[in-house]
This record gives sequence, C-alpha cells and structure tokens, in this order.
Amino acid sequence: MESQRIGILHPGQMGIVVAVSAINSGNEVFWASEARSTSTEERARRAGLHDAGTLARLCELCSIVVSVCPPEFAERIADQVARCSYQGTYVDANAISPERVQRIGCRLQEGGAPFVDGGIIGPPAMTRNRTWLYLSGEHAAGVAPYFSSGPIEVEVLTGGIGRASALKMCFAAYSKGSIALASAVLAAAERLDVFQDLKRQWNRSGPSLPELEREISRAAPKAWRFTGEMYEIAATFQSAGMPAEFHQAAAEIFRRLESFKGLEEPNLMDVLATLQK
Repeated sequence: MESQRIGILHPGQMGIVVAVSAINSGNEVFWASEARSTSTEERARRAGLHDAGTLARLCELCSIVVSVCPPEFAERIADQVARCSYQGTYVDANAISPERVQRIGCRLQEGGAPFVDGGIIGPPAMTRNRTWLYLSGEHAAGVAPYFSSGPIEVEVLTGGIGRASALKMCFAAYSKGSIALASAVLAAAERLDVFQDLKRQWNRSGPSLPELEREISRAAPKAWRFTGEMYEIAATFQSAGMPAEFHQAAAEIFRRLESFKGLEEPNLMDVLATLQK
C-alpha cells in the first residue's frame, strides 16, 4: 500500500485519534491552522501533524481529507472543501444523520470527489479495541487500510453511503441518550425530595447507581458536544418512523450542562443542581 498525504479537519480530541492512526499506518498527515485555536495547534504539534496553513493548501496537498468536527459544522466544512474544487477522496466521519451525510456526499461527488461515509464509535482513546471507525460506500474499502495500524479500529460496512452514519446514530441514541435520561430522572427525584428513596429502591431492583453517577459526571464536561448530535439522532429516528421527541429532550438536557465545558468531572449533585436551574 502506497503511503498517502491525508488531511484532518479538524484535529480535536477525536480527530487526533484518526490522525495518529493514519500516521501509524505510514502516511503523512496534515491540518490547516488558519483560524484555529492555540490548543488545537498544540494538539496537532504533539501528534506530529504537518501544518498546511489554509484549507485550500491542504486540499492541494492531500489525496484523502477526513472531516471530524461537531455535527453542526459538518455541512459547512464540506461546502468549503467543495469550493476548493477538491478531487481527492472525502471521508465524512461526523455524528450526523444518514440523510445529511447523503446530501453532503452528493455535493462532493458532483464536484468529482469520491466520497466515504464514516461513523466513529467509542472514546478518543489512544489504545486499541476501544474506538471504531466504521466506513461505508463504494470507496470505503480503498480508504480503510490507511488507518489500519491503530489506535482506532477500522471496519467496512456493506451497503451505500449512510450505512456507517446510521449505525453511529443508533449506537449513540442509546449510549448517550440513556445518560440524558438518567440525568433527568435523578434531577427530578432530587427536586421532588425522593432522591434517597429512589437510591434505596434501585439498590433493591434497578440500575447500578454508582455506575450511573460516574457516567453522568464523565459526560457533563463533554455535554456541549452532544447537543447537536442529539438533534441528528432525532432526525434519524423521525426518518425511520420513530418519535423524535425523546432525543430532542436529550439535547435540552445536554444544553443545560454546557457550563461544565473544559472543567474536571463534577460531582453528581452539582450536575443535578445545574439541570434544575
């Protein structure tokens, strides 16, 4: 397999995992520092990424570009790449609905860029067997080897564009949606003065409260990233004939926790108090 120049848009915590996997697989990895934060610049430098400076220059240099960004920016970034007349392979690995990724795919393919649908499941971990990059679409099998040496695990799904995103949406609908539900239940129990009673009953027959507390505390500093994802899941559910309202409510739960962004893991009672405001 001949090494490639691969561009990462943008190297956040999860983007760096994808970038390091590409480097470990023998490729050169680039990013574009224009209008990016100093923390992103430091993250990219530590990982050994080359700075292309601008998006236009990155598109000139790289035969593969991977988009890993908050879902609300996925379409805008794809449009910016399309306006650069990009002809390489574009991998959208964002947490977006199948309908949105199909729309993005059409936009890039109309301009001559082969398109791959991607979905990342797992934490931004630097050890193997914790995080998976699922790929689908006609060109997925050709892209997968460029990320095969980990830490991310790569799996190609049969079927067309939208398959990887659908899997991501369904997985996150439960894994993150259940955290939002548990947060709302505990906040309501605290407000209604039955928190200790609920804990006692759950100890008899219910979920593991210590485990739920850890999940909620770990999720709170990342909640700002989950709001847009919940709306993407709601749109996915609606297209599948399922009610969208549950994950719309989950988006509101995570929105209320945005003040924890960048902080250490809070204790449970601080999270519940914030939800009640």
